[in-house]
Amino acid sequence: MANKINAINLKDRFHKLGYKYTEQRQMVVDVLFEHPVLHLSSEDICEYFKQKNINIGQSTVYRTLILLEKMQIVRSINLDDGFTRYELLNHDEEHAHHHLICSKCGSIIDIKKDLLKDLEKQIFKDYHFKVQDHCLKFYGECDNCKDKN
Repeated sequence: MANKINAINLKDRFHKLGYKYTEQRQMVVDVLFEHPVLHLSSEDICEYFKQKNINIGQSTVYRTLILLEKMQIVRSINLDDGFTRYELLNHDEEHAHHHLICSKCGSIIDIKKDLLKDLEKQIFKDYHFKVQDHCLKFYGECDNCKDKN
């Protein structure tokens, strides 16, 4: 899980970068921390607020996510489902982690192990190209869906 940023640290980061720290921005971050493995979209976050009777507009959520990505608190990911999803950054990870995506139910499992370290070394050796980041997606069936067949 990503390093938790408390409200004081978050407020300080916003101010250092010249941004206003608002309760709405903190609430978006709180939702991401409450659901770290869900890979939420802005629509998912808005739906969460709607269910809790919290009045935060979709444009506010979207702009907050863009800002949080700029501040390197979250990373946007494309899981080929038509939505931009967001996950908390873990600054202890050297690269983005990989994902297992179930083609039937859409569940997403994070792979924490870097499966491409040897390949990166080979790419550097063969092409003198230093890989800075990568993200790998595997599609298939999760245990729950596999068992339903």
